[in-house]
Amino acid sequence: MTRRLTTASLLLALFGFTGCGPIMFSTELKGQATVQGSALGQLLSVFPQVGGFADLNFDQNADFQNNKAQRQHVKSMKATSFTITIASPNSQDYAFLDSIEFAAKADGVAEAKIASKSNIGSLGLAAPNPTLTLDVESTDLSAFVRAPTMTIISRGTGRQPSQDTTLEAKVKFDVGVGL
Repeated sequence: MTRRLTTASLLLALFGFTGCGPIMFSTELKGQATVQGSALGQLLSVFPQVGGFADLNFDQNADFQNNKAQRQHVKSMKATSFTITIASPNSQDYAFLDSIEFAAKADGVAEAKIASKSNIGSLGLAAPNPTLTLDVESTDLSAFVRAPTMTIISRGTGRQPSQDTTLEAKVKFDVGVGL
């Protein structure tokens, strides 16, 4: 009996390692945006898009290539974390920002929210270089990844900071790929 159980366990392990099961891995995207400053502190009429988050083709992503994964075989992809850090100036905090939202967009797929945060100014994230952790949605983004290109768009409300402020965004995803 023990021998059968051991043989069965070995066969299951061998079956799992032959590539028949889904491949799971993580990937990370990084980008920057600059919020235009104003000494008048006017309403933030347009939140800048993050450079590096437009026209994403995941077949070109290093983590996809390292795992020999192709975007058309993605079965699931969900954001696991999304952070924004004020890179410069060192004296800037998040008091200028009320809310922020990031969403996935691709041709033929309805836009879907990835992450957001409200009441940011009240969080007390002080300089220097504070990091804001967004609330991540459990949205499955596989349809966006399978599209020829995907863009992560950003929206924000608040007032312009007193000087140009550079933000660094980082989003991590868990990816499941299968045939």
